[in-house]
Amino acid sequence: MPRPEEVEVVKAMKAAKTGEEILASWAKQRPGYGKPPDDPTLDFWVERKVEMLHTYAQNQLTQLLDRGILDPKTRYLLLVGLYMMNGHWEGVLPQACNAKAAGASDEEIMEVAFCVCYSVGKAKMQESGACLNKVFNSETFKKIEKLDK
Repeated sequence: MPRPEEVEVVKAMKAAKTGEEILASWAKQRPGYGKPPDDPTLDFWVERKVEMLHTYAQNQLTQLLDRGILDPKTRYLLLVGLYMMNGHWEGVLPQACNAKAAGASDEEIMEVAFCVCYSVGKAKMQESGACLNKVFNSETFKKIEKLDK
């Protein structure tokens, strides 16, 4: 069941059929926002194959809101971080706007970025360490001698 503050958003999303209606329903997540920003990557699908929006975005987004499990602020902060993790930079702006509309502060959005950098940096450090451990312990590497000048 959607949270009370998202009932109208879910209703608009479920009613959306055309690409323009889908994008407009997304904008309802931010009160007073009106029209979503121009995004040629989405416009392509709006114009050519709207079912791609339904299949890969609209249906999942509607379910996220309709389930009502996470409060909006938490959900949007999480999505900001996930978009950052995936390098989906175009998606960070709308999700950060959604988070702000749901009550997130700039500091909270920056903390999400900090957590992303921590997890990516730490994971890269761990992966690099495991890789170098294999390199330094490989028989091939151990047999390499310095070239004479």
